[in-house]
Amino acid sequence: MKKYEYKFVTVKTTGLWYDDYHEIIKKHAEDGWRFVAVIDKHREFVDANPRLDLVFEREKEE
Repeated sequence: MKKYEYKFVTVKTTGLWYDDYHEIIKKHAEDGWRFVAVIDKHREFVDANPRLDLVFEREKEE
């Protein structure tokens, strides 16, 4: 049975300093991670810039 590990990367999506999620996904793909989901976290932060969690997975090496 295959086993997987997961990585969660929080990105800021607006404001003066926002994270380029396209580049984050490309970089993780180069490192062997597969982008699997996005979680909208904007409701967790009151009066803050909207944020997303990008979810990546890769097969665990045994």
